[in-house]
Amino acid sequence: MNTFTGGVTEALPRLVVQADLETALEAARAGAKLVTAALDQPTDIFFKGDSDPVTEVDLRSERAILDVLSRHNPDDPVVREESGGELPDGGRVWLVDPIDGTTNFIRGFPWVGVSVALWVDDAPAVGVVIDVTTGDEYTAVAGRGAWRNGSPIKVSATRDLGGALIVTGFPYDRRERTEICQTRFRQVLAAAQGIRRLGAASMDLCMVASGKLDGYWEEDLSPWDMGAGVLMVTEAGGMVTDQSGNPVGARTPFVAATNGLIHHRFLETLQQGFS
Repeated sequence: MNTFTGGVTEALPRLVVQADLETALEAARAGAKLVTAALDQPTDIFFKGDSDPVTEVDLRSERAILDVLSRHNPDDPVVREESGGELPDGGRVWLVDPIDGTTNFIRGFPWVGVSVALWVDDAPAVGVVIDVTTGDEYTAVAGRGAWRNGSPIKVSATRDLGGALIVTGFPYDRRERTEICQTRFRQVLAAAQGIRRLGAASMDLCMVASGKLDGYWEEDLSPWDMGAGVLMVTEAGGMVTDQSGNPVGARTPFVAATNGLIHHRFLETLQQGFS
């Protein structure tokens, strides 16, 4: 079941969507080129919070992405991690994460992505995620599928949560949010084959879309964290909802994504962590 199939592709002409995909790819490549060149190089590091780093490479990547978007779609609003922006109530909006996995980037851990997505009327229309360390490009268009380097991808065929490999992430205020480890994490760990925590939501969601992982959940997400990744999963045949099974929007802070086959049981397990 594709949670998002519907109004987006009906509302947008095919050529417009193709042009938006090309724009998203150009923008993501512009950012990824800068990030790739800076891998394992010294960089200035700042902190937006006690454990929320940002580097000068984040800022340069964001500027490069914005330059492309403004050149092709100067009237479109853009919501981005480092310089902000306001989500509109409707219409088009670009969601940009110039480095997803900044902590990984700083430490040289090879799980870093650049994410660019177009949403229309609070539903994803186009998504691009580039794996900076491998150069792999993940793309998706609503109603038309998801691809890795031009080849179609699909979610796994795992039917039992007990055999599922799950990935998650923690918010930066996790020291004040110990219930995340004490409740949801513990419940899923007991029910699934295993859990991974890798540190880049867009990349995690691409792994679910590719069938490498079977499910994902995270809370306190920002729009740019999941803007492209949720479309990858649904277009690869999976499901994405909030913790109650409702469709997600750009303002939804809790996201659960699976291959669809384990989704109901996965949500039941997560719900036990809220009780």
